[in-house]
Amino acid sequence: MKKHYRSDKNCLNCGTTVADKFCPNCGQENLELHENFFHLVLHSVGHYFHFESKFFNSIVPLLTKPGYLTKEYFAGRRASHLNPFSMYISISILFFFLFTANSNSNKEDIMEESTAKEENTVTKAEEAKTIVSNALPEKTGSNTYNLINNSRAATGNQNDTIIFTNPIAAEADTTDRFTIAGYDVPVRSLNAKYRDVMDDELSKQLFVNKLTSHLPKMMFILLPLFALILKMVNFRSKKLYAEHLVYSIHVHSFLFLFGSILIVLKWLLPFLSGWIMFAGFVVGIWYIYRSMRNTYRGSRWLTVYKFFTLAFAYTFLMLLSGFVVVVATLYTI
Repeated sequence: MKKHYRSDKNCLNCGTTVADKFCPNCGQENLELHENFFHLVLHSVGHYFHFESKFFNSIVPLLTKPGYLTKEYFAGRRASHLNPFSMYISISILFFFLFTANSNSNKEDIMEESTAKEENTVTKAEEAKTIVSNALPEKTGSNTYNLINNSRAATGNQNDTIIFTNPIAAEADTTDRFTIAGYDVPVRSLNAKYRDVMDDELSKQLFVNKLTSHLPKMMFILLPLFALILKMVNFRSKKLYAEHLVYSIHVHSFLFLFGSILIVLKWLLPFLSGWIMFAGFVVGIWYIYRSMRNTYRGSRWLTVYKFFTLAFAYTFLMLLSGFVVVVATLYTI
């Protein structure tokens, strides 16, 4: 996009003389104020999403050169690339937007399949009624339906199937108890709470939506923990924690961006969904290994050892934090 620069050499922001395109004092670009609507929109969008050289100088190496951006950052060549934190936030927003849209799409497919099964069940129940009425005498059949209708009225069960339950199990206490200040306080067990949420369609959808909204926060918290694990795994390295953190940001940015591409490919090629996910898993493992090798300059087998140590520790943290988020979400809806 061609920019229009002012012929005057005074900075409109601080008044300093501008020798070139940017103010040497405050850094403001000496752009012409009177631009048409088209240039104004393009400039605003390009500035916000970095649709300039920085964008392509960062995104292309991020996808094709594992560890390159981290080395460039600490070599001092930073002006040519996107800021790691800004890039991570932008890419994570894109990923979780697509992830949510994909989850909603899968939910619609499941609901359609569930509706088809319910319709099939109703059809079979009607067929069963016809068979019973044809096989039994008229009086017996009438008494049978009266018995079913009476049981429905008594139990409130409108299904066509009679379910026998164990009365002892049905009356079992589903609460745990603990003592506070001498009082016995009943608390619903986690399993019972989960069943209640899953049995109600509205509560289930609310639970899924809130859980999905918590995932970006969880990943943002795990980001510095990933860097801390890297610091511990590479304890003999002279790299500072900040260097491990920047590497961690670049790795997660790649995973989110690559995950976004996989989601789009699944939408375009649904018949290859399984192969796409398998290929994505293999590429993700290779990328992390290669980036560790390029960044920390270790031998092949030492890098493999560090990779599996990192994977084990990080997976444990993800499962633990995921469990905490699930429990917290269950008790806040």
